[in-house]
Amino acid sequence: MAYAYQPQQAWNPYPVRSTAPISLHVVAMFQYLGGVLFLGAAALMALAAAKVGPSWQLPAGNEVFNARTVTTAAYVMAGTVALIGLIALILGRKLQNGRNWVRILLTLLNGLSVAGGVYQGYISGAPYATTLISVAFPLLFVILLNTRAARGWCHYRTY
Repeated sequence: MAYAYQPQQAWNPYPVRSTAPISLHVVAMFQYLGGVLFLGAAALMALAAAKVGPSWQLPAGNEVFNARTVTTAAYVMAGTVALIGLIALILGRKLQNGRNWVRILLTLLNGLSVAGGVYQGYISGAPYATTLISVAFPLLFVILLNTRAARGWCHYRTY
């Protein structure tokens, strides 16, 4: 026997959202952009090591560094840069999925970037505009990661 009505679900004070809030999307998009740029830089480094590395002319009498060791070091650096790019892409995706540990990690890293930018501006005596530009994006990301909507999405998947 079929029922003429659908059974009622319990009332939920937090409406369930199907997507992350816009503040997290903005931070995740910049994470994706940074990851893609790092992967592109790694590809260019590997390409330069493959094409230019064997033809490098090092000073005579330098037994420690030869073209092979320099090429190998360039490949290792390219692999490290590629790994950083992959980590940035993964963190962006985990942030959109609502992982709170990623939100906290990115908040800490951006907070350190803000502190480092302010300290670098203080030590170098750079103009205020330069310091402000270097601090603007990380500070914006810290603010966006700590909005009520972002915290709610990462804790309860609500908005």
